[in-house]
Formats: sequence, C-alpha cells, structure tokens
Amino acid sequence: MKKAILLIPLLILTGCTNKEKIFEEYAKTYYENHMKMVSNVDEVTITLEDIENASIEDEYDLKPLEKCDKQSKIVFYINKTNEIENKKIELKCKK
Repeated sequence: MKKAILLIPLLILTGCTNKEKIFEEYAKTYYENHMKMVSNVDEVTITLEDIENASIEDEYDLKPLEKCDKQSKIVFYINKTNEIENKKIELKCKK
C-alpha cells in the first residue's frame, strides 16, 4: 500500500514533465520553421495557440496537450547566432 501511495505523485509529475517535453519539442520546431530568421531578438515567446495555428503545416500531434491552456507559453532566450540558449516554460494543464 505504501508503494502505491508513493507512486501516485511520481506518476503525476511524470505526466506533467512529458507534456512539458512535448510542448518544448513542438515550440523548438515552431521556432526553427517560423521565427529563426528574425534577427536582433533576445527572447522569443511561443504560445500553445501559436503551435495549434501551425499544427496542420508542421504536423503536430496536439492530443497530449488538448487539456492545456492555449495561453501557456515558452520563452526561448536567444544568443547572437539565433540559437536557443535557455528557456522558461509556463504550461498550465487540467488534470
């Protein structure tokens, strides 16, 4: 019984982490396909709504993120060569 109780929070955290990984992967692809050519920017904000709007063109499978707020966002911090240096994820999902 104790093992089952300990696994519940782990499963909840894993699910959230998996959604964050999916969101980050899609946002990176979105950045590469639609925003990388923009120069002189320090940071780029991509929302889940942005990704949804591009989903047909970029072929994202958004089923894992369908219970997430469309205004969830990821901020990529960009270096001088337009490469992603760091990130901040704000993904809000219903259980």
